Amino acid sequence: MSIRTDLVPAEPSPADSARTDLSRTDPGRTDRTGTDLVPAGPGRVGSAGDDPAPPVPAPPGSADRDPAGRSRTDRDPYFDNAKFLAVVLVVIGHAWEPLRGANIGGRLLEAAQTFIYAFHLPAFIVMCGYFSRGFPSTRGRTRKLVAAIVVPYVLFSVAYPLWAGLLSGRHVGWDPLEPYYLTWFLPALLLWRLSTPLWQQIRLPVIVAVLISMLAGFVTLPSMLNAAQVLSFLPFFVLGLALRPHHFAVLHRRAVRIAGAAVLLLGGVTAYLLALSVDPEWVHWRRSFGQLGVGASVGVGFRIAAMAAALILTVAFLAVVPARRTWFTRLGSATMYAYLLHGFVTLYLSYQDWYYGISGRQVVLVTVGCALLAVVLSGDLARRAFRWAVEPRMDWLFRTAPARRAPSRHVPSRRRPERGGGVTGRDEGRGAVAGVE
Repeated sequence: MSIRTDLVPAEPSPADSARTDLSRTDPGRTDRTGTDLVPAGPGRVGSAGDDPAPPVPAPPGSADRDPAGRSRTDRDPYFDNAKFLAVVLVVIGHAWEPLRGANIGGRLLEAAQTFIYAFHLPAFIVMCGYFSRGFPSTRGRTRKLVAAIVVPYVLFSVAYPLWAGLLSGRHVGWDPLEPYYLTWFLPALLLWRLSTPLWQQIRLPVIVAVLISMLAGFVTLPSMLNAAQVLSFLPFFVLGLALRPHHFAVLHRRAVRIAGAAVLLLGGVTAYLLALSVDPEWVHWRRSFGQLGVGASVGVGFRIAAMAAALILTVAFLAVVPARRTWFTRLGSATMYAYLLHGFVTLYLSYQDWYYGISGRQVVLVTVGCALLAVVLSGDLARRAFRWAVEPRMDWLFRTAPARRAPSRHVPSRRRPERGGGVTGRDEGRGAVAGVE
């Protein structure tokens, strides 16, 4: 019995990923910006400590430092590898989306697209939560949020509608509260990070977040800031907040890596078997149960299944990511460039008639081209050309913090002031300053 619902194809779901902070010293001291969706910190996972202190930004064009200013040799290659591989899946998924909607590639392409969407965004969000643990206690939080999320969101939320209008030949309106295409992830990340102090205070935060995600499916939420996806993906962010380095260290064991590869293979086979009977919208998390044409009980069951599949496949994906330094490790430090820029190419393809006439075999060439596109957009040339938009310098916007006065070594006199509220001769020299301070 088919339960698939035929809805009007929605805009390609953003891939889904965005910037976070990575770290490695004491827990609760994590937060820094960078040009990667999930910036990596130094050291190996599972080593002593959790998060690093915020580094000093590197000068533009520094070849031996990542965009966050830390020497690339100090970064954990595992997380850089994971970020780059995930952003490659993001680019491929966005290129496949219009082809799947046009039934190009048949069952195989639909299964493959559903398979990668089942876990690549949850994987990013888990890492975002993991490296947001120290956000509430980090100095300069407001500045980091403005420079790393707010400004890039404003720039790209304007650029994408303009680009779509140019391609379609008609006006595409702009609304800052209605994220266009892949830009939705930036305000979502902003909201999740601002909610971090709450999740760190309440009991059983993951269970509470799961309940909120379930409730989000019962009602058709407004499209403002993609509220449905913000609430639906919330459990993965909160789960990341609860993780610690030793959880990731387990993934490096040989038996776990082999099991992860087997799980991914089994997940791909399962996606193929279900491709013609289950609506792929279940793994996009942007529709209510009513919009998907099912009742509350069925909707809850499918959402639990989708959540379980996302968790299992995320663990499997992170298990097969190589922990050693590879040729693409360096590219993992600039995944935000690949994420925000690749949409101009995939959106262009979605407006070309010839793109919907390609054969199934040519889809393979498109897939390879997407991987190459991710490499180019994560490279040094793209960083230099688009640093002003992806990694803007906002020092001019904020007031310079006043220099702190060195603590005085003078031991205050314990002599009581004379009657009338005056000060003694010994206290007179510091009385005015003490009153102001």
